[in-house]
Amino acid sequence: VKEILRGRHAMLEFETEIVVDGEPKYANGVDIITCDDGGLIVEFKVMMRPLQAINAVHAQMRAMLEHLADG
Repeated sequence: VKEILRGRHAMLEFETEIVVDGEPKYANGVDIITCDDGGLIVEFKVMMRPLQAINAVHAQMRAMLEHLADG
């Protein structure tokens, strides 16, 4: 949706839909990225809203990590 670039820092705004209890829900947020002098990412933060979207992403990430640990 929007990007702000300054030196070694970038902020990228996004919008998406996340399925919560079988229903698509609107979500938006920002990625905040910091790179070192060589252009490699050294910090990556994600901020998201609303809380329903965060909880859905958390549950999906937990399931994926559990699946990888079992494999």
